[in-house]
Amino acid sequence: MNKFTVLGVILGIVGIVSLGAPGVGPRTARSGFRLDTLIEIRKDTLIEKYLRDSAYKAMFQRDTTFRVDSAALRAQADSHKVALPEVVTGDLNGLAVCAGSPVSVPYSSSGGRFSPDNQFVLQLVDAAGKVTNLSEPAKAGPFGNGTLAGVIPVNTASGSRYSLRVASTNPAVNGTPQPLRVLPAPTARIELPDGSNAVTVMPGQPATFRVALSGHGPWSFRLSDGTKVQNTMTTPYEVTVTPDKPTTYKVVNVSGPCGSGTVSGEIIVNVNENPNPEIALKAPNGGYRVCTGTPFQVAFTATGKYQAGNGFVVQLADSTNNWTTISNSGTSSPLVARLPYGISPKGAYKIRVASTLPSITSNAENLAVAAQAVAVLRNDTVRIDEGKTAELTVDFGGGGPWFVLLSDGTYENNIVKSPHTIRVTPNNPTPYAITSAGGACGVGEYSGRAFVKVNIPPSTITTGNLSARTICHGAEITVPFTTGGRFYANNKYVVQVADTSGRFVSLATTYKDGVLKAVINPAYLKDTLNTVRLRVTSTSPAVAGSETTIKVLAPNVSQAIVAGEGTIRPGQTSKVRVAFKNGLPPWSFVMSDGTKVNGTFLNPYVLTVAPTSSTEYTITSLSSSCGAGTPTGKALVTVEAN
Repeated sequence: MNKFTVLGVILGIVGIVSLGAPGVGPRTARSGFRLDTLIEIRKDTLIEKYLRDSAYKAMFQRDTTFRVDSAALRAQADSHKVALPEVVTGDLNGLAVCAGSPVSVPYSSSGGRFSPDNQFVLQLVDAAGKVTNLSEPAKAGPFGNGTLAGVIPVNTASGSRYSLRVASTNPAVNGTPQPLRVLPAPTARIELPDGSNAVTVMPGQPATFRVALSGHGPWSFRLSDGTKVQNTMTTPYEVTVTPDKPTTYKVVNVSGPCGSGTVSGEIIVNVNENPNPEIALKAPNGGYRVCTGTPFQVAFTATGKYQAGNGFVVQLADSTNNWTTISNSGTSSPLVARLPYGISPKGAYKIRVASTLPSITSNAENLAVAAQAVAVLRNDTVRIDEGKTAELTVDFGGGGPWFVLLSDGTYENNIVKSPHTIRVTPNNPTPYAITSAGGACGVGEYSGRAFVKVNIPPSTITTGNLSARTICHGAEITVPFTTGGRFYANNKYVVQVADTSGRFVSLATTYKDGVLKAVINPAYLKDTLNTVRLRVTSTSPAVAGSETTIKVLAPNVSQAIVAGEGTIRPGQTSKVRVAFKNGLPPWSFVMSDGTKVNGTFLNPYVLTVAPTSSTEYTITSLSSSCGAGTPTGKALVTVEAN
């Protein structure tokens, strides 16, 4: 119960009490309406009891101005929000169907809450977002899933930008879309290869036309002459006919996986029953270009009637117009001909086809004789620096374009100009020759040799300065070096030091990622501190690098000298001084009183001692980077008695 309800109840009680009190009505009538009448005359009545009630007073004392609690309203609104359910359309695995085909789509639902009257419907969505319902709304199965069936509209255009989905009605939720491809209906168009719509043949001669098929195969179609073709995947499909009279051909019908389709076009095959014999030579683009001794084909067309036993031959004529037969007799196109050996490539020639019964000839076309290619590598000696390119010259003759293969594997083709420059980059002095060369007539003749000298700079090694100039015997150090010239793949770099006789001795060396390291442990040491000559050498080729020097300390040569003398009273301190000699820091030592100092670089090292009685201090053990050492000396601290 809120505060406004409580206030209303109390005011109602007050009104009832006021009306029931004796004398209230007349008094009120006599005195007129007064705002304070109720409070003044009813202090001893029921209202006084409520006024004395602390809870009632507290209610009247608080601010009763009505205000909108926006935060509470938002919280109340949020509490009524319900998460929308989800509809998942089943995977169609790239479904492709024809327009008018049935489809069956599984679906499932999850999350949220559907209204009891909710239903599911199968929808088709096109590329523009237009939605078409394919099924009547239906309830889901007992587990919130099912399968909806529908039919793709017959007027649906083909394409791959469609999708199927299952949507709910209450609430209206669109399911996940699944891609769908609508296959096109088949089409067939009849045509001639040259694009015309009519062709003329002689009686008994074949005519070829084609049927261009589109849509989705395999296709089946029937022609107007009754020819049937079943389940072909070939487009365009070529058809050869031999009519005995002029005939018009059409495609009567075409069908495919998506049913019947549309047909178009027609062609006419005319049959010339009484033609005059004619021969037409079909020359290639640019005319004939033929190699001597090489067979080649000559295509032609022959129309009209020829006598029984007729044959066709290919004839060749030179500039004197003297025609010579260069093929065997044949009955149809093409004929195989061959140029005679020894024919000059510089002559002007023509070619034609002739028949024997009757004796007629075709048009004449120009023929060029392509001679066998000749390639000559110019004899030359070329000098280059290492890594540079040399240019070799080849002269070509005969029919091109040419190709050439050099002895080092360098290959170039489609060469159209002579002389031709070939660039090579040998690593070593190299002789060159032609391994193969030719042109339009295949491999030809080739000759010539050349030599390329490569100026290889001498191999050098420069041993660099070492970062550490004094080391311990047996220490591993990094040895910098630089090289010049050529070093081979099997080469190894080795660090060497000179012995007492000056002969260099190889040390244990490692080389990885450009870093050379070696363990400096010469077998001889002449003194505590030795100057050792060092260098870097190579194995392939064998090159000795420049020398550098390094100072090597003999092992176990460090010394620690203890000194100090003092007189103190009990409780006072004194100093003990340790001086180091030879060896390399850091030094570690143990004093006779048990004091340990590990790895100090201070020289001398001063200890503060506070003995309680007179004490002599010595070092019991000593070590440094170069091994163990020898302690000497002592320090005496005298403690005077009180």
